[in-house]
Amino acid sequence: MHNAADLLTFSGIVCFLIAILHIVIIIVGPKAYRYFGAGEDLSSLAEKHSPIPPLLTVFIATIIAAFGLYAFSGAGKFARMPMLGPVLIIIGSIFSIRGLILPVQLFNLLKNPHKTETKEIFFSIIALLTGFCLLYGTFLNRDFIFLP
Repeated sequence: MHNAADLLTFSGIVCFLIAILHIVIIIVGPKAYRYFGAGEDLSSLAEKHSPIPPLLTVFIATIIAAFGLYAFSGAGKFARMPMLGPVLIIIGSIFSIRGLILPVQLFNLLKNPHKTETKEIFFSIIALLTGFCLLYGTFLNRDFIFLP
């Protein structure tokens, strides 16, 4: 997959799937907040039916969906979004930085296999792959993306 449009489309799909997952977390409730690592404070608030967890989660889902829109725009699926090139680089960097914890997680898995959550490793792989696809797709499509 060395086609810029394919790389950016893949990244956009992943972003939308992550955004949908956040909405599912709201629907499932406190158990989902705990499972996906939102922390005990947020999970407790969700148990008390506080509006804070769903509002925060919708906010995060909206941002990640906007990331997906930018990826699709970079792939040429619809009109150019403002500041397309720089924003795609920022989004790709965010995902890549999140994924760069992977070596530490793999080391911990080898050192303490029973204390390492494999889902966290999976999340890091997805983040790193998405970040790479965004950055490489932006690089391959730089002539189109960086035009005014």
